[in-house]
Amino acid sequence: MKKVISLFLLSFVLLGIMQAQETKYVSGGLAREMALGGSPSNAYMMDYTDVYTNPAWAIKYSDFIYSELGYNYNNYHAAGQSAGFTYAVSKFLAVGLSIGKQEGPMFQANSYGHQLGGNVSVSDDILSCVNYYISGFTTYSNIASDTWRPLEAYAALKLSRLTLGFGIYRVSWSGSTDFHSSGDTLNTTDEATFRQTGFKAGALLDMDVMLIDVSALLRLNSVDAKHTPPPAVPLSLNQELTFTGTELGLNARVFMKISDKFSLVPMARFYSFVYEPELTYAVPAHIKLNSKPNKFNRTDFEAGIGTNVNINGGKVFAGLSLESISLKRTYTTFKGTYAGSTTAPDSISTQVTDTYTTSVLTLPKVSLGAEFEIASWLTGRLGYYKAFASQDVKTEYNAKAKAKTEETKYTFDFGYAPACSLQVADELLSLGIGLHFDRLSIDGYLAEEWLADGIYIASGKVNAMFCVVSMSYSFN
Repeated sequence: MKKVISLFLLSFVLLGIMQAQETKYVSGGLAREMALGGSPSNAYMMDYTDVYTNPAWAIKYSDFIYSELGYNYNNYHAAGQSAGFTYAVSKFLAVGLSIGKQEGPMFQANSYGHQLGGNVSVSDDILSCVNYYISGFTTYSNIASDTWRPLEAYAALKLSRLTLGFGIYRVSWSGSTDFHSSGDTLNTTDEATFRQTGFKAGALLDMDVMLIDVSALLRLNSVDAKHTPPPAVPLSLNQELTFTGTELGLNARVFMKISDKFSLVPMARFYSFVYEPELTYAVPAHIKLNSKPNKFNRTDFEAGIGTNVNINGGKVFAGLSLESISLKRTYTTFKGTYAGSTTAPDSISTQVTDTYTTSVLTLPKVSLGAEFEIASWLTGRLGYYKAFASQDVKTEYNAKAKAKTEETKYTFDFGYAPACSLQVADELLSLGIGLHFDRLSIDGYLAEEWLADGIYIASGKVNAMFCVVSMSYSFN
């Protein structure tokens, strides 16, 4: 680790004396960021993907079409596909629309909890928890989000040196099923609705010596599911499930222009998410129902510093950060009972609250990347990503009868989320290329398997050349 940190610090000195060109806003999407040491995003570089975090970047990428063609190609299908465009109404106003960019805990690919497993595996993965709760009482007990296509509209307004941006994000899905029998005298209904509504706001302050980038996110998640059995059936129970979850995110970074050759990039971000499912049964009044046995929390903080350097014929990016993630599940039940139990507890004093917490400290997280011009139509890229992580798993039993605490600590290599179907071992070193045809750019994260076993460039199937593909077109 000491060697890695020493080499990283030395790169700051070496890169600072390199000859460079003026900073330009370039593109390449997810494939470019991953190939340049992203995890998978890279806070120390600029790309059109910044518009997802701060809609004010739309003014920098106006009259622009972009698309993520996806990853994990299988049988002509790819995950993670999205597309969008930005239109310059004037030199002061840009508007845009994005389709398919899946964000937040309604989609397992974005989950840190799912990655770590254990009792906190659903701390930021709502859908997995929903399916667990409603399994057995509704036909919608195995909901998958692969076909959900979020929609985001955004706009950016330039006011001299200050640019303001605002975006609205929305995704929803609903289903309803009626079962009829006995000449339609008996009717069972299952219903389910999933929603995400997000609001994004950001600002860019473009000064002579620095570019300040700040943004905020508020996203509201909700799930409703209901099972209504025939009223004439004895002992049948209405069952309802309600989830509500709130996300808050804050991001800040500064591109400090030390010289025409070299920019220093400090960054910080904070994210929190909390949700609590409520399960309701139509049970007799004397039955004690624990309708809210679980509460889930996630908090995430990262701070770091990096460089953004334009050298002759290319660019170099380097970043070093600290990241702290806390995933927490609070489980409340009653002695001898469980959520939905039809057995009355001995007394309210037997209530039990257990707390499961997983804390991850990544120090340091290293991101290194370089891109260079091979030909006028071809850009080469290489990157290095490494997260030195330690994990603390803690269980606190709060019942008097079994009061105790269990704690386990260990170190491990922490992968990134979304993982893009890559294992941790696949994320250390990365290669990529960009193909440029006038205003069209096709960018790929190269699959190591392709380099080792041979090429099937056109088929997109066995040994495909790219495991992540992005494409963009600029009208400017």
